[in-house]
Amino acid sequence: MTAESARATAPGRCTLVGEHVDYADGVVVCMAVHLGITVTLDRGGTAPPPPLVAATLQALGERGIALPQLGVAIEATLPAGAGLSSSAALCCATAVAALRLSGTRLPATELCDVALHAERDIAGVPCGPLDQRAVVLSPSGGALVLDCGRDLETSAAPWPEGFALAACHTGDTHDVGGDGYRSRRAQADAALRLLGAESFRTVDLDAVEALADPLLRRRARHIVTETRRALECAGALGRGDAARVGALMSASHASLRDDYEVSTPALDAVVAAAESTPGCLGARMCGAGFGGTAIALVDVMDAGRCIAAMQAVLPEPGGRGAWLLQPSPGLAALAPDVLIP
Repeated sequence: MTAESARATAPGRCTLVGEHVDYADGVVVCMAVHLGITVTLDRGGTAPPPPLVAATLQALGERGIALPQLGVAIEATLPAGAGLSSSAALCCATAVAALRLSGTRLPATELCDVALHAERDIAGVPCGPLDQRAVVLSPSGGALVLDCGRDLETSAAPWPEGFALAACHTGDTHDVGGDGYRSRRAQADAALRLLGAESFRTVDLDAVEALADPLLRRRARHIVTETRRALECAGALGRGDAARVGALMSASHASLRDDYEVSTPALDAVVAAAESTPGCLGARMCGAGFGGTAIALVDVMDAGRCIAAMQAVLPEPGGRGAWLLQPSPGLAALAPDVLIP
Protein backbone atom coordinates (compact mmCIF):
# COMPACT_ATOMS: atom_id res chain seq x y z
CA MET A 1 0.00 0.00 0.00
CA THR A 2 1.32 3.46 -0.91
CA ALA A 3 2.01 5.70 2.07
CA GLU A 4 -0.05 8.88 2.24
CA SER A 5 2.30 10.73 4.56
CA ALA A 6 5.97 10.57 5.55
CA ARG A 7 8.12 12.42 8.05
CA ALA A 8 11.87 12.94 8.58
CA THR A 9 14.10 14.93 10.91
CA ALA A 10 17.58 16.15 9.94
CA PRO A 11 20.13 17.57 12.39
CA GLY A 12 21.93 20.86 12.03
CA ARG A 13 25.70 21.24 11.64
CA CYS A 14 28.41 22.98 13.64
CA THR A 15 31.95 23.55 12.33
CA LEU A 16 34.80 23.24 14.83
CA VAL A 17 37.59 24.34 12.46
CA GLY A 18 37.54 24.70 8.68
CA GLU A 19 35.28 27.60 7.72
CA HIS A 20 35.13 28.97 4.18
CA VAL A 21 37.41 26.25 2.80
CA ASP A 22 34.91 23.62 1.61
CA TYR A 23 34.62 25.42 -1.74
CA ALA A 24 38.44 25.69 -1.92
CA ASP A 25 39.49 22.03 -1.65
CA GLY A 26 40.03 22.41 2.09
CA VAL A 27 39.58 20.20 5.13
CA VAL A 28 36.77 20.70 7.64
CA VAL A 29 36.22 19.32 11.14
CA CYS A 30 32.51 19.49 11.95
CA MET A 31 29.67 17.63 13.61
CA ALA A 32 25.92 17.22 13.41
CA VAL A 33 24.05 18.69 16.38
CA HIS A 34 20.95 17.73 18.29
CA LEU A 35 18.93 20.72 17.04
CA GLY A 36 17.14 19.93 13.80
CA ILE A 37 14.33 20.38 11.29
CA THR A 38 11.41 18.00 10.78
CA VAL A 39 9.56 17.85 7.46
CA THR A 40 6.23 16.08 6.95
CA LEU A 41 5.05 15.45 3.39
CA ASP A 42 1.42 14.55 2.56
CA ARG A 43 0.03 13.49 -0.77
CA GLY A 44 -2.59 15.77 -2.26
CA GLY A 45 -1.34 19.16 -1.13
CA THR A 46 -2.54 22.26 -2.96
CA ALA A 47 -0.27 25.07 -1.77
CA PRO A 48 3.13 25.60 -3.43
CA PRO A 49 5.94 24.23 -1.25
CA PRO A 50 8.63 26.54 0.17
CA PRO A 51 11.46 27.24 -2.31
CA LEU A 52 14.09 24.90 -0.80
CA VAL A 53 11.54 22.12 -0.45
CA ALA A 54 10.51 22.60 -4.07
CA ALA A 55 14.16 22.61 -5.15
CA THR A 56 14.80 19.34 -3.31
CA LEU A 57 11.76 17.66 -4.86
CA GLN A 58 12.92 18.87 -8.28
CA ALA A 59 16.41 17.46 -7.67
CA LEU A 60 14.89 14.09 -6.76
CA GLY A 61 12.66 14.25 -9.83
CA GLU A 62 15.74 14.70 -12.00
CA ARG A 63 16.94 11.35 -10.61
CA GLY A 64 13.69 9.64 -11.50
CA ILE A 65 12.02 9.93 -8.08
CA ALA A 66 8.90 11.85 -9.02
CA LEU A 67 6.14 12.69 -6.57
CA PRO A 68 2.75 14.37 -7.07
CA GLN A 69 1.75 17.69 -5.54
CA LEU A 70 2.52 17.47 -1.82
CA GLY A 71 1.45 19.20 1.34
CA VAL A 72 4.39 20.30 3.47
CA ALA A 73 4.63 20.89 7.22
CA ILE A 74 7.89 22.07 8.83
CA GLU A 75 8.85 22.04 12.51
CA ALA A 76 12.19 23.21 13.85
CA THR A 77 14.30 23.33 16.96
CA LEU A 78 17.18 24.55 14.77
CA PRO A 79 17.02 28.35 14.31
CA ALA A 80 17.17 29.83 10.83
CA GLY A 81 20.04 32.17 10.00
CA ALA A 82 22.18 31.01 12.94
CA GLY A 83 25.07 29.54 10.94
CA LEU A 84 24.03 26.00 11.93
CA SER A 85 22.97 24.82 8.45
CA SER A 86 19.22 25.13 8.71
CA SER A 87 18.91 25.26 4.91
CA ALA A 88 20.89 22.03 4.42
CA ALA A 89 18.90 20.35 7.20
CA LEU A 90 15.66 21.40 5.49
CA CYS A 91 16.78 19.99 2.12
CA CYS A 92 18.04 16.74 3.64
CA ALA A 93 14.93 16.21 5.78
CA THR A 94 12.74 16.86 2.73
CA ALA A 95 14.71 14.35 0.67
CA VAL A 96 14.46 11.60 3.31
CA ALA A 97 10.73 12.20 3.80
CA ALA A 98 10.27 12.02 0.01
CA LEU A 99 12.22 8.76 -0.18
CA ARG A 100 10.00 7.29 2.53
CA LEU A 101 6.88 8.49 0.75
CA SER A 102 8.00 6.96 -2.54
CA GLY A 103 9.40 3.76 -1.04
CA THR A 104 12.83 4.46 -2.53
CA ARG A 105 16.34 3.98 -1.14
CA LEU A 106 19.50 5.92 -2.06
CA PRO A 107 23.16 5.72 -1.05
CA ALA A 108 23.82 8.25 1.70
CA THR A 109 26.40 10.10 -0.40
CA GLU A 110 23.91 10.37 -3.26
CA LEU A 111 21.44 12.02 -0.90
CA CYS A 112 24.19 14.55 -0.09
CA ASP A 113 24.54 15.24 -3.82
CA VAL A 114 20.77 15.68 -4.21
CA ALA A 115 20.60 18.19 -1.36
CA LEU A 116 23.66 20.10 -2.61
CA HIS A 117 22.26 20.24 -6.16
CA ALA A 118 18.94 21.52 -4.80
CA GLU A 119 20.47 24.30 -2.73
CA ARG A 120 23.38 25.32 -4.95
CA ASP A 121 22.25 24.71 -8.53
CA ILE A 122 18.46 25.01 -8.33
CA ALA A 123 17.97 27.51 -5.49
CA GLY A 124 21.14 29.41 -6.46
CA VAL A 125 22.95 29.50 -3.10
CA PRO A 126 26.71 29.30 -3.85
CA CYS A 127 27.48 26.78 -1.09
CA GLY A 128 30.13 24.06 -0.95
CA PRO A 129 29.60 20.40 0.03
CA LEU A 130 30.25 20.84 3.77
CA ASP A 131 26.76 21.26 5.18
CA GLN A 132 25.06 18.36 3.43
CA ARG A 133 27.91 15.93 4.20
CA ALA A 134 27.93 16.92 7.86
CA VAL A 135 24.15 16.59 8.18
CA VAL A 136 24.14 13.15 6.55
CA LEU A 137 27.49 11.52 7.36
CA SER A 138 28.45 12.70 10.87
CA PRO A 139 29.32 9.83 13.21
CA SER A 140 27.57 9.17 16.49
CA GLY A 141 29.20 10.89 19.45
CA GLY A 142 32.07 12.49 17.57
CA ALA A 143 33.22 14.81 14.82
CA LEU A 144 33.37 14.35 11.06
CA VAL A 145 36.61 15.12 9.24
CA LEU A 146 35.73 16.03 5.65
CA ASP A 147 38.39 16.42 2.98
CA CYS A 148 36.78 18.56 0.29
CA GLY A 149 39.70 18.16 -2.08
CA ARG A 150 40.14 14.38 -2.21
CA ASP A 151 36.94 12.81 -3.48
CA LEU A 152 35.16 14.11 -0.36
CA GLU A 153 36.83 11.51 1.85
CA THR A 154 35.54 11.34 5.42
CA SER A 155 36.77 9.99 8.73
CA ALA A 156 35.61 10.19 12.34
CA ALA A 157 37.28 11.83 15.32
CA PRO A 158 36.27 11.23 18.97
CA TRP A 159 34.74 13.99 21.07
CA PRO A 160 36.85 15.07 24.10
CA GLU A 161 35.33 13.67 27.27
CA GLY A 162 34.18 16.23 29.80
CA PHE A 163 33.85 19.11 27.32
CA ALA A 164 30.90 20.63 25.53
CA LEU A 165 30.12 23.29 22.94
CA ALA A 166 28.37 26.37 24.30
CA ALA A 167 26.61 28.29 21.52
CA CYS A 168 25.06 31.74 21.48
CA HIS A 169 23.14 33.31 18.60
CA THR A 170 24.13 36.97 18.41
CA GLY A 171 20.78 38.11 17.06
CA ASP A 172 22.24 39.09 13.68
CA THR A 173 21.04 36.82 10.88
CA HIS A 174 24.03 35.31 9.12
CA ASP A 175 24.74 35.69 5.42
CA VAL A 176 23.10 32.69 3.77
CA GLY A 177 24.67 32.87 0.34
CA GLY A 178 24.33 36.66 0.24
CA ASP A 179 26.59 39.26 -1.31
CA GLY A 180 29.32 38.90 1.32
CA TYR A 181 29.54 35.15 0.85
CA ARG A 182 29.48 35.43 -2.93
CA SER A 183 32.24 38.06 -2.92
CA ARG A 184 34.47 35.88 -0.71
CA ARG A 185 34.08 32.99 -3.13
CA ALA A 186 34.94 35.26 -6.05
CA GLN A 187 37.98 36.61 -4.19
CA ALA A 188 39.16 33.09 -3.40
CA ASP A 189 38.94 32.19 -7.09
CA ALA A 190 40.78 35.37 -8.07
CA ALA A 191 43.57 34.66 -5.56
CA LEU A 192 43.98 31.14 -6.90
CA ARG A 193 44.29 32.45 -10.46
CA LEU A 194 46.98 34.91 -9.36
CA LEU A 195 48.84 32.10 -7.64
CA GLY A 196 48.76 30.10 -10.87
CA ALA A 197 47.55 26.97 -9.08
CA GLU A 198 44.69 24.56 -9.69
CA SER A 199 44.01 24.03 -5.99
CA PHE A 200 44.80 25.78 -2.72
CA ARG A 201 46.06 22.41 -1.47
CA THR A 202 49.15 22.83 -3.64
CA VAL A 203 49.80 26.43 -2.59
CA ASP A 204 52.75 27.27 -0.35
CA LEU A 205 52.24 29.96 2.29
CA ASP A 206 55.34 31.79 1.07
CA ALA A 207 53.68 32.18 -2.33
CA VAL A 208 50.58 33.58 -0.63
CA GLU A 209 52.64 36.15 1.29
CA ALA A 210 54.26 37.23 -1.98
CA LEU A 211 50.92 38.25 -3.55
CA ALA A 212 50.95 41.95 -4.39
CA ASP A 213 47.21 42.45 -3.82
CA PRO A 214 46.75 42.82 -0.03
CA LEU A 215 43.06 41.85 -0.09
CA LEU A 216 43.62 38.66 -2.07
CA ARG A 217 46.69 37.90 0.06
CA ARG A 218 44.53 37.94 3.19
CA ARG A 219 41.84 35.76 1.60
CA ALA A 220 44.37 33.18 0.40
CA ARG A 221 46.19 33.21 3.75
CA HIS A 222 43.00 32.28 5.55
CA ILE A 223 42.21 29.41 3.20
CA VAL A 224 45.70 27.90 3.36
CA THR A 225 46.12 28.27 7.13
CA GLU A 226 42.55 27.20 7.94
CA THR A 227 43.02 23.82 6.28
CA ARG A 228 46.25 23.40 8.24
CA ARG A 229 44.36 24.20 11.43
CA ALA A 230 41.63 21.70 10.54
CA LEU A 231 44.15 18.92 9.97
CA GLU A 232 45.80 19.73 13.29
CA CYS A 233 42.40 19.83 15.00
CA ALA A 234 41.58 16.34 13.73
CA GLY A 235 44.85 15.08 15.17
CA ALA A 236 44.23 16.82 18.50
CA LEU A 237 40.77 15.25 18.76
CA GLY A 238 42.29 11.86 18.08
CA ARG A 239 44.75 12.40 20.96
CA GLY A 240 42.06 13.75 23.29
CA ASP A 241 43.91 17.10 23.43
CA ALA A 242 40.97 19.41 24.12
CA ALA A 243 43.24 22.34 25.00
CA ARG A 244 44.80 22.27 21.52
CA VAL A 245 41.36 22.01 19.87
CA GLY A 246 40.25 25.11 21.76
CA ALA A 247 43.38 27.05 20.79
CA LEU A 248 42.83 26.15 17.13
CA MET A 249 39.20 27.32 17.34
CA SER A 250 40.34 30.71 18.65
CA ALA A 251 43.00 30.94 15.93
CA SER A 252 40.34 30.12 13.34
CA HIS A 253 38.18 32.97 14.60
CA ALA A 254 41.07 35.43 14.44
CA SER A 255 41.72 34.43 10.82
CA LEU A 256 38.04 34.72 9.89
CA ARG A 257 37.94 38.14 11.57
CA ASP A 258 41.18 39.60 10.22
CA ASP A 259 41.99 37.79 6.95
CA TYR A 260 38.59 36.71 5.64
CA GLU A 261 36.69 39.58 7.29
CA VAL A 262 33.42 37.74 7.81
CA SER A 263 32.97 38.33 11.53
CA THR A 264 30.92 41.11 13.16
CA PRO A 265 31.35 43.24 16.29
CA ALA A 266 28.70 41.14 18.04
CA LEU A 267 30.43 37.86 17.14
CA ASP A 268 33.79 39.26 18.26
CA ALA A 269 32.32 40.41 21.57
CA VAL A 270 30.67 37.04 22.27
CA VAL A 271 33.88 35.16 21.40
CA ALA A 272 35.93 37.42 23.67
CA ALA A 273 33.45 36.99 26.51
CA ALA A 274 33.63 33.21 26.19
CA GLU A 275 37.42 33.19 26.06
CA SER A 276 37.59 35.18 29.30
CA THR A 277 35.42 32.67 31.16
CA PRO A 278 37.14 30.06 33.37
CA GLY A 279 36.85 26.60 31.83
CA CYS A 280 36.68 27.87 28.23
CA LEU A 281 39.46 26.52 26.00
CA GLY A 282 38.65 28.52 22.87
CA ALA A 283 35.84 30.11 20.88
CA ARG A 284 34.95 31.16 17.34
CA MET A 285 32.19 32.24 15.03
CA CYS A 286 30.37 29.41 13.29
CA GLY A 287 29.07 29.34 9.73
CA ALA A 288 29.48 31.69 6.78
CA GLY A 289 29.59 34.75 9.01
CA PHE A 290 28.23 38.30 8.80
CA GLY A 291 26.10 37.35 11.82
CA GLY A 292 24.85 34.14 13.36
CA THR A 293 26.26 32.08 16.20
CA ALA A 294 29.46 31.93 18.22
CA ILE A 295 30.57 28.66 19.83
CA ALA A 296 32.94 27.90 22.68
CA LEU A 297 34.67 24.69 23.75
CA VAL A 298 34.16 24.58 27.50
CA ASP A 299 34.41 22.24 30.47
CA VAL A 300 30.90 20.91 31.05
CA MET A 301 31.04 22.10 34.66
CA ASP A 302 31.54 25.71 33.46
CA ALA A 303 29.17 25.64 30.48
CA GLY A 304 26.34 27.53 32.15
CA ARG A 305 28.65 30.32 33.27
CA CYS A 306 30.16 30.55 29.79
CA ILE A 307 26.76 30.81 28.10
CA ALA A 308 25.70 33.53 30.55
CA ALA A 309 28.87 35.50 29.81
CA MET A 310 28.30 35.19 26.06
CA GLN A 311 24.72 36.41 26.31
CA ALA A 312 25.57 39.26 28.69
CA VAL A 313 27.57 41.23 26.10
CA LEU A 314 24.78 41.40 23.54
CA PRO A 315 22.64 44.56 23.21
CA GLU A 316 19.52 42.44 22.80
CA PRO A 317 19.25 40.54 26.10
CA GLY A 318 20.15 36.93 25.43
CA GLY A 319 20.57 37.41 21.69
CA ARG A 320 18.32 34.94 19.86
CA GLY A 321 19.00 31.96 22.06
CA ALA A 322 21.81 29.90 23.53
CA TRP A 323 22.35 26.16 23.67
CA LEU A 324 24.70 23.49 24.87
CA LEU A 325 25.20 21.71 21.56
CA GLN A 326 25.19 17.92 21.70
CA PRO A 327 26.78 15.80 18.94
CA SER A 328 24.17 13.96 16.88
CA PRO A 329 24.45 11.08 14.44
CA GLY A 330 23.94 12.11 10.85
CA LEU A 331 21.00 11.02 8.71
CA ALA A 332 22.88 7.98 7.42
CA ALA A 333 22.56 6.57 10.93
CA LEU A 334 19.15 8.07 11.68
CA ALA A 335 17.43 6.91 8.47
CA PRO A 336 18.82 3.46 7.59
CA ASP A 337 15.39 2.53 6.15
CA VAL A 338 16.02 4.72 3.09
CA LEU A 339 19.75 5.54 3.15
CA ILE A 340 22.31 2.95 2.09
CA PRO A 341 25.73 3.25 3.82
